Amino acid sequence: MVQEDIYEALVRSQSQFREHIVIDLEILGNVVGADIRQYFTYLDGLLELLALPGTYCEQWVREFYTSVWVSPDHSYIHYALAGIDYRVTAQRAREVLGLRAYSTRIHQLCSGNFEPPRRPHGGEIPPVDFVAPCFRPPFGEGSSRTVGDLTRPARILDFVLRKTLLPRTGYRDGFTQIQQWLVTHLISQTPFDLWDLSLRD
Repeated sequence: MVQEDIYEALVRSQSQFREHIVIDLEILGNVVGADIRQYFTYLDGLLELLALPGTYCEQWVREFYTSVWVSPDHSYIHYALAGIDYRVTAQRAREVLGLRAYSTRIHQLCSGNFEPPRRPHGGEIPPVDFVAPCFRPPFGEGSSRTVGDLTRPARILDFVLRKTLLPRTGYRDGFTQIQQWLVTHLISQTPFDLWDLSLRD
């Protein structure tokens, strides 16, 4: 099947794309009554990425996703728009987006070396002592790991991530393994490779 066939199938299916939502952390902080800015400012480029304004063009998004190819080592992506081929290196993307390369890769922690497609509810469950700061006590081995069990800051972070970096439309009460890894990294302010995360999801 060629890329054009994939594109035509998407157009005919009338699939709805979830538009990227821009987050204003000051407004969100005022609404929820909590200072969550610290969780987004420790990682270079994260706050800017979540608040990046721009025009959303569904046609371009469809063309991009039906043509994008990620190199196996994540050193570049290749895609086409309006019949023109583009190649963007990871280094250039990081420069433009203000991101740093880190050795910690969320998908590697969650899925190991399993190749896509990955199941949203699959992957390695993070260790209890690692995720404990995200959950209300008492929390231990065998404890429930749903959104309802999260601390307030972790619940807010999960809400933001579901609208931006890990867009999810269903299963609102679920807290998948990838969400657990990501929210815990933000709560603990542990650096991770944001470019790698965006390529794998």
